[in-house]
Amino acid sequence: MTMAQAEPDHLAHGRALLLDGRCPSCAELLPPRSLFRLAPCPRCEGAIDSQIAGLKLAEAVEARGRRHVLAIAAAVAGAHLILGWMPLAGALALLAAAAWIRVGILQPASDLLSPKRRTLTRWTARLVMGVALALTVIATELLTLLPVVGLPIKAVLGAGEVALAAWAVATYVHWQVRREAEDRPIDAGEWMILVVAVAALVLATLAVVLAFAAVASAFDYVLEWLS
Repeated sequence: MTMAQAEPDHLAHGRALLLDGRCPSCAELLPPRSLFRLAPCPRCEGAIDSQIAGLKLAEAVEARGRRHVLAIAAAVAGAHLILGWMPLAGALALLAAAAWIRVGILQPASDLLSPKRRTLTRWTARLVMGVALALTVIATELLTLLPVVGLPIKAVLGAGEVALAAWAVATYVHWQVRREAEDRPIDAGEWMILVVAVAALVLATLAVVLAFAAVASAFDYVLEWLS
């Protein structure tokens, strides 16, 4: 193997380690100043290659997040087509999607951030995800009342709204990764986003309770009519 052929493999291996927040030389965890601002590794003092760190690393994180968004949308659409006729089955699929968003998008990206920004990012993203998924649950469960027409619509709607939730989380987290890469401090607007997300989640939770009550009431009415 020539040096020209080996170099891309070396960079790919180093990029994979950096995406996990680790030094390309010794595989120890790196602080944000090494990941994004090219400070040497605190453990081995190895240099951090600018070809795979800094803004290049932020771009790689974004590309990984986009792949997860597409996969999550496809999985939720399939789950709704198979299980969407069952009450609450769609909600379980959405909970699984929420776990995927957290493990596949939120946690790996936020692990690269400084402790304070990491905490802010994770809480805000979780709240945004909760609001989006709550609204999806409301729409899909109400469509359970239309079993023939509702099933394909639930698949499309569920996939679209989960994709929107995944996109919103990914966009927010990637924005924070870029701010970290640019060494920008946390400002008041970022805290305001957190406050708005808390208020939105409270309202969305109340709406979910009302939606489930409506579905339960409708099923009770159908059972009484059949009897």
